[in-house]
Amino acid sequence: MQKKYIYVILTQSLTRPGKIIQKFTGGKYSHASISLDKDLNEMYSFARFKYHTPLVAGFTKESIGSLSLGHEDGVDVKIFRIPVTVSQYEKLERNIEYFKTHSARYKYNLFGLIFYLTPFEFNIKDAYICTEFVSKCIASLGIKKKKLWKNRISPDEMIMALREYEYYCGNLFEYAKTLKHNSCPSDFFEKDNPFIIVAKSIKQICILLYRKFI
Repeated sequence: MQKKYIYVILTQSLTRPGKIIQKFTGGKYSHASISLDKDLNEMYSFARFKYHTPLVAGFTKESIGSLSLGHEDGVDVKIFRIPVTVSQYEKLERNIEYFKTHSARYKYNLFGLIFYLTPFEFNIKDAYICTEFVSKCIASLGIKKKKLWKNRISPDEMIMALREYEYYCGNLFEYAKTLKHNSCPSDFFEKDNPFIIVAKSIKQICILLYRKFI
């Protein structure tokens, strides 16, 4: 039977939220992405759209540049290569394409991230945090990893569930040296007008609260 592979990337995020998660969970990694190829040209997650607007976030295509957030020394990652059938691979392609087509609908669950550090959940329709999105993508393929069916899964739990598929552990830039990887979007590090940033951030929060309570 012909095999294909999908890739799960856990990143030691150097953002403030990432560092807070690492501090409270005691784990090294705080961000998760999923890729359709080893070069990470088709890598997706729920994350900020631009470096300077952390609250304006949702489904997005990522790159090695956006994962490293401009840090010249790169960041540490752990990559898992999961074997799948052609049918499973094509299903994930369709799922990703659906998210692309309806990307405006999907938001980053800011409140889910806050409540992630508590015993409580704050689920919102069409809103995810990164680990939740990746685990749902894997679970939708029928891959029987019980821990991946949880709504609240930590990077460390993901490592335990996928440990047999570990493919690479180390610096992201070292991994990228021999790959034909995608470049960071040209506008990722651009600064918006502060008033626009505030307005977009307030709008994002209002949309999430409306979906939760209205």
